[in-house]
Amino acid sequence: MWSRRPSWAPATPPVEPRRPPRLLTVDDAYLSEVATGDLATVYHLDQWFRGAVYDAEDTLVTASQKLLGNPRGKRVAADPERVVRRDDADALSGTWLYGGTWASVYGHFLVETLTSLWPTLDERPAGLVFHSSFGRHRTSDWQQRLLELAGWGDLTIHVVDRARPAHADRLVVPGRSVALHAWAHPEARDVWQRISAGHAERGGPERVWISRTALNAARRAEGHRRPIRTTAEEDRALDDAFADRGFEVLAPETLTIDEQLERVAPARVIAGLSGSGLHQSAFMAPGGRVLEVGDGRSAEEPVAMQVAIDAALGHERAFVPGGTGSEDVRRTLRHLGL
Repeated sequence: MWSRRPSWAPATPPVEPRRPPRLLTVDDAYLSEVATGDLATVYHLDQWFRGAVYDAEDTLVTASQKLLGNPRGKRVAADPERVVRRDDADALSGTWLYGGTWASVYGHFLVETLTSLWPTLDERPAGLVFHSSFGRHRTSDWQQRLLELAGWGDLTIHVVDRARPAHADRLVVPGRSVALHAWAHPEARDVWQRISAGHAERGGPERVWISRTALNAARRAEGHRRPIRTTAEEDRALDDAFADRGFEVLAPETLTIDEQLERVAPARVIAGLSGSGLHQSAFMAPGGRVLEVGDGRSAEEPVAMQVAIDAALGHERAFVPGGTGSEDVRRTLRHLGL
């Protein structure tokens, strides 16, 4: 029996925002290599990681550290207050802009990497330098395109990983504008809106459903090692339910970044399963509506990072618990005026 009746409500950040990002310039900057390891505990947090910026006195620049706000997270930043510089550091001549964490996964690239590139600088830097995400990174065309849309596509990219640290003559260090699963400052919102600005006025669907059907089908065919949180039948039923209510069914992995933005940026309502795909609500105009459908990872409550994104954009939100049958989803859509 269908008894849950979600309603629209303004998004509020899971954690009250603090530490507004500041811009620092560090001469003779040292970027320590990335390292990770296990903590001596059977509870979360149970892993540590390192990789940060140090000043000319070899003292930690705390603004460079990754901000984690997930109470269910596994890792904690463990950068020492001081370091001993290695002689084999990669030399970065001139002034470079620090971009925080270079993430290989789309959702983390959107909320971590891009949002660290919020400054407007009087002088064009020689390049962008990042720390890899826990020592792993890869580069893809979609990452380069997002950097171009953010205004940084012409610059050299250097990623510090486990192998070797780096030394920059001068490093501009923006404070992190996002704390994962906690909040997003206005600087993050401004980056997302700068990326989508050229696509918002081209016309597109008013309602978009971010489908996971094609992605999950490909994962099943490949024997994907990570759990798939919905069944093939559930995926198809959700696609049909939203299509019947006038939503364009969008399979992001089949489209270029520009094609995705052409559909997402003009939309007034975006719906999707909890996860990275729905994070594209960051590219909507402020004041839109976001309908999140829970899945096997977060069935009873929304993903905190999604809520933080929507709060930064001033969106209204509603949440449908995972496992809700397709007929109940249809009733929910009618109840929400969709």
